[in-house]
Amino acid sequence: MVIRVIILNYNTVELTLQCVDYVLRQNESNFNIVVVDNGSLEECYQEIKLKLPASVNLIRFENNAGFAAGNNRGCGRIENLPDPDYYLFINSDAFLTEPGTIKTLSTALTNQSQAVAISPLVHTTSNSVPVRFQIQVRRILSPGWLVICHSPILRRLPFARQWHHHFIYRDLVPYSENIYPVESINGAVFMIRSDFLHHIGLLDEGTFLYLEEIVLGEQIRREGRICLLHGGVIVPHIQGATTGNQRGKLSKKSFNFFIDSEAYLLKKYHNYSNICLRIIRKMRLFEFFVKSIRIRFINL
Repeated sequence: MVIRVIILNYNTVELTLQCVDYVLRQNESNFNIVVVDNGSLEECYQEIKLKLPASVNLIRFENNAGFAAGNNRGCGRIENLPDPDYYLFINSDAFLTEPGTIKTLSTALTNQSQAVAISPLVHTTSNSVPVRFQIQVRRILSPGWLVICHSPILRRLPFARQWHHHFIYRDLVPYSENIYPVESINGAVFMIRSDFLHHIGLLDEGTFLYLEEIVLGEQIRREGRICLLHGGVIVPHIQGATTGNQRGKLSKKSFNFFIDSEAYLLKKYHNYSNICLRIIRKMRLFEFFVKSIRIRFINL
């Protein structure tokens, strides 16, 4: 069994090097590492090229193509590397601090024939909530409920709160060390069967950033397969380090990426009309305005 670890680098030299170091400490003999530089500044690329261990493969692309397209660049045939049985995608700000993480995830995935992807518990380190109470993965809902559950306003209304809790698997919290069958993965760290990923044409590159987990979960559901969440493995994640977002602050650029991804998901996988998408976009802009005012008021 061969595992290819793919780490996407975008101007995060020190974090990427730290991520690689933790992977190498796994002391497994059946994996290789590919770092994809996704359009970093030239000086950042030259620095990581100089500092990466010789055993790590580095692929350079001039432009930042986004999360899905960037990770896809590490898949498929690469000279001098064996074709993998599994791909393990890791954000450069997530660290495999527990020995044996790769083996534990691959063993669990191998033992469940219906499953095609698996994630560990991802500990968002900036979150004061204990990791076993943090949001990990999401259910694949009907598009109407998905729109409501993505709304920071509507999901708090009495009629929607129960659905939002269902969406984020609140019924399983606190997570134990069990392995849970779930409907999506955690995009920060996940392993997927290579034959399945190539079967669906790799990660859907229609989104630049955000909702990749929901898109992949939708594809997996339509193929009649499932995902797994391994409660016995914890991976710390410095959320926002790769995107530049800070917890508790709003970024208009990131927000636009989100609504673009939402529109793509609804149009491609649920046949939403352009009129409906324009209405949803206007609703999201209003929500962004309200949330911005609220944050400003709190920070006064």
